[in-house]
Amino acid sequence: METETNPEPFAEIGQSIAAIRTKNGLTQTALTKALSHVGGMSQGRISRLEGGHWMPNAGQFEHLIQALKCNQKQAGELRHLAICAVRRLVDA
Repeated sequence: METETNPEPFAEIGQSIAAIRTKNGLTQTALTKALSHVGGMSQGRISRLEGGHWMPNAGQFEHLIQALKCNQKQAGELRHLAICAVRRLVDA
């Protein structure tokens, strides 16, 4: 059985962030507004993140988790996906 792969380096975490954002009742605009105090977190960057084209640094990532209103399980899942994405890049 062939599986579809996404060539974007951060596709899996981007999709998860978009799903959590939607599940938690946030739009990209609302998320951007909640992150307005964090440098480098524009709506364009959020869009690129959800599309798997960009990954925030560790500090931005923690602010993102808070702004997404993640529960403990969601936060743990996103942190795990971030670690896996970085490992894939290092191992490539």
